[in-house]
Amino acid sequence: MSRNEANTCTDLIEPLLTAAGWEFDRQVLIGPGRVNLTGERMYDESQRIVADYILRLWSMPLAVLEAKAEGESAADGVQQCQRYANRLGLRVSVATNGQQFILTDGQDGSFETLDHMPTPGDVLHLLGRNIVWEDWRPVFQTPWYVDQVTRKKVRPYQEMAIFEVLYAFSQGRKRALVLMATGTGKTFTIFQLAWKLLNGGVLPSGRVLFLTDRNSLKGQAYRAFAGFSKDDRVVIDSDTVKNQNHLVGKIFFANYQNLDEELGGKKVFEHFPPDFFDLVVIDECHRSGFGDWFGVLEHFSSAFQLGLTATPSELDFEGQAEDVVRRRDTYEYFGDPIYTYSLKQAIEDGYLVPYLLEQRVTNLDQDGYELDGRIYRTENFERDIRLPDRTRAIADDIWRTLKKNDVDQEKTIVFCVDDTHAAFMAQELRRASGDDQYAARITRAERNSEQLERNFAEVGRAKPRVAVTVDLLTTGFDAPDVRNIIFARPLKSAILYKQMKGRGTRLCEDIDKRYFTIFDYSFASSLEDAEFDGHPANIQKPKLPSKTSKAQGRVPGDGSGSADSSGAVQRVIPEVTGLTVIVRDGEQYVCFADGRRVLFKEYREQSREAIRGLNITEPEDLLTLWVDRKTRAELRAELQSQDIHVPALRYFLRLPETDDVDVLGKVAFDLARVPTRRNRADRFWTHDDAWLLQQIDETAVPAADLVRHPFWEACLDHYALFGVDDLERGETYSAPQFVERFGSFTGFSNRYGGPQRIRTDLEAVKQHLYVPMAA
Repeated sequence: MSRNEANTCTDLIEPLLTAAGWEFDRQVLIGPGRVNLTGERMYDESQRIVADYILRLWSMPLAVLEAKAEGESAADGVQQCQRYANRLGLRVSVATNGQQFILTDGQDGSFETLDHMPTPGDVLHLLGRNIVWEDWRPVFQTPWYVDQVTRKKVRPYQEMAIFEVLYAFSQGRKRALVLMATGTGKTFTIFQLAWKLLNGGVLPSGRVLFLTDRNSLKGQAYRAFAGFSKDDRVVIDSDTVKNQNHLVGKIFFANYQNLDEELGGKKVFEHFPPDFFDLVVIDECHRSGFGDWFGVLEHFSSAFQLGLTATPSELDFEGQAEDVVRRRDTYEYFGDPIYTYSLKQAIEDGYLVPYLLEQRVTNLDQDGYELDGRIYRTENFERDIRLPDRTRAIADDIWRTLKKNDVDQEKTIVFCVDDTHAAFMAQELRRASGDDQYAARITRAERNSEQLERNFAEVGRAKPRVAVTVDLLTTGFDAPDVRNIIFARPLKSAILYKQMKGRGTRLCEDIDKRYFTIFDYSFASSLEDAEFDGHPANIQKPKLPSKTSKAQGRVPGDGSGSADSSGAVQRVIPEVTGLTVIVRDGEQYVCFADGRRVLFKEYREQSREAIRGLNITEPEDLLTLWVDRKTRAELRAELQSQDIHVPALRYFLRLPETDDVDVLGKVAFDLARVPTRRNRADRFWTHDDAWLLQQIDETAVPAADLVRHPFWEACLDHYALFGVDDLERGETYSAPQFVERFGSFTGFSNRYGGPQRIRTDLEAVKQHLYVPMAA
């Protein structure tokens, strides 16, 4: 009798792996799978991405192995195994049933069928990798640092990035580039890399420089390296060097601006010997590395140099001098990334959230604007001409739109053209909301910008709810509970667009964040990138302005220059007021991790066909399925398999307080009006009085009738706020609103007549809750 898969693994495969010289991990979670936009849980167990085995040499991952039962064909595991290897960035995969072994090279799809378990030497030969790394073996095998409080672990893709860097360095490569999407933990990854390097004893001096271009990023990195003692961590600036405190430590943090300052007749970085550091890490190297810290890199040229970026290269250097290209092109300096983890893959793996996209365009942006014979368009607004009425109209529309979608108190970032534009936008948002704490400008122009950044980054309900910025929050800023990203500035750089969009991609289970929303007032979303982000920028780009409106307003000032406090002449930008500005609804998109970006009107029709294709011919059919927890879960799973997500439908249909089933009903049957959850709860009490009277039960526990109606009332109040799924969770009844009113669940249950009686009554209440009704 053939062994099942579990026995095949333990009896056949694992002994062969050990004999072949492999280290291995079994049942490795690559990722939890895509975040559910709807449903009870953020993740489905069935979507977990789990590799049967990761095969290692000296702890370094080299291949994925997929196991099949002894009686099955090894070929049945080839496709899945290769897919998992691709997710990790591994070329080699092995599928086996314990008797047959199929070795696949993912680079060209070639495969070889073997009668023996391939060895680490076989895989290294296929990869063309040199095994003479004896000096580096302790580094590879150094255990990860595990914080005793957070117990935070290295994710598989972070581990892959680290080992690719270690391998490159072990081969004598001096420069390397790692490309990881915003929100995937680059700083934590580099901390673990440094931990291995320093504890593996391979670095001559045992010193690392972590280079940033902002104080906030420097401070963030310093905190992320807390596994090293304070004595080991040194922040470099002029004062540190003056006080002779700059030569003792292991991990050094600096801004290139500080290192470039003059001190004692030379640059601050020149106070360090050229061979002082063994590794220089350049954070966000695509941005600040464009010539700004080239002198630092040249000075420490003997060190390993690692560039970190969240965005692919996009610069065009045609016709520029060779030395300019060398200084400015990240890829020219570091070479192609040795490891890439894209936004698309992070969303598919379940480590980042997908997003919705809504374009909203003013008449001025759509038509253009003419003043004194010059035509101004979106790219000119707030740069070459100030339009306060446009800023006010956008702020009003932001407030109305967020309010209408019940997300006005969710964290939002608005990107503006410059500091002045940001100041006006923040003021207009405070006016529109009626709350002088609602929005704040967070730019370098604010003296307390770092404190504002820290406050806004903390998960919670503190104010401001809206951060209005230019580019200060573009990179390295981690506020997981940001739900809305708003573009009130045009962009030419796809890099900048990715960085700004990336502020919303982070997971936040504390607020059950399943997705975020982009509001685009400036055609910025035309820079969507299919290959890296997973959302194609093709014929679905927003329509660009074509017409031109002539000036109807007033132009304050004469446009002449004025001197600032330093005596420099500043150009006065003309300002036009008194304009009529209308914000028009643009296109709305539902975006998916697999690369699709679907117009909402098309998505709605697809959803309608999908719902009605499930043998649901009347609205009542939906309600019948929805009452029962099991059939509701089955319906949700079927809809999810077809990418029908109620939050996306609810959002664009402007139904924030409507039950999922009524959102589906509106989509499937074009209902003119649908009730809110509160409407359903109120109808229960006003129209089911006859049924309620029948519920008086003379055989019940004497105290039961005294608590039944108050309990149902509390349940339906809870339903009106949170939906039916919460009523079916036992932990709900330990919440303060229930405990304060009814006491502990155990005591209350005894007074009611027992848990079964509660469940039976709740099922009856749901039958009377989910009945056909109009709003």
